[in-house]
Amino acid sequence: MQTVLQPGLSADGEEPELDDDDNRVEISCEIVGPNYVTVGVPSSVECLSNCKACTFSMSVDSQRAQGQGNVLAFTVSSWVGVLTVTCTAAEDGRGGSANATKKLQVLDGPANVSITGPSWLHPSVSHTYSCHARCRPSCTYAWRTDEGPWIGGQGNVLSITPQEMDKSKTLVCKATNSVSGLFVAATQNITVTWSIRSLSSRPEESTVLLAFILSAAHTVTALHHGSSLL
Repeated sequence: MQTVLQPGLSADGEEPELDDDDNRVEISCEIVGPNYVTVGVPSSVECLSNCKACTFSMSVDSQRAQGQGNVLAFTVSSWVGVLTVTCTAAEDGRGGSANATKKLQVLDGPANVSITGPSWLHPSVSHTYSCHARCRPSCTYAWRTDEGPWIGGQGNVLSITPQEMDKSKTLVCKATNSVSGLFVAATQNITVTWSIRSLSSRPEESTVLLAFILSAAHTVTALHHGSSLL
């Protein structure tokens, strides 16, 4: 608790002179800043004190960083669960000091966001895609196809069924860190095409392709017989 001594007034209206020890205020300090930091993202915290002339010493997990005044800027290079920031405010010339600590949750990601799934789509057939990201403590996922709205609540898996008139689809997955709100998106362009395995769903094209295959087979046979006559 801080104790502040207020000087009283003498009978003649003049303030009496007080000894320096009677006018001293107990030193206190606190660390101000975010409650979490993210791997690879620059962060900073500040140490505040009621001391008018203090020297500050700050550290992160016992790694001292002096000469930066009362502001400590740092970047976490690898993930750990929690970081502890410490500040010491030492009163110049008087010998008094105060300490404060603050624990910071360490987040990671989202990073390395990617979409996995087939590179070809067949009309009227459902296809499943999944989105993956490095993320701590966790990520939420949202999806968008082409210029449509973002769709949440699907988790990291989405099923899509292209229409017959579609030539291609653009699939976007957005991974958002559940604590920091930082997000990263990944995009995959997918071609919509008809294949031989899907011919049964379009009989008119099946007939044309079958006729082409039979015609080609007949031509190869004729050439084969022709070459044997030479």
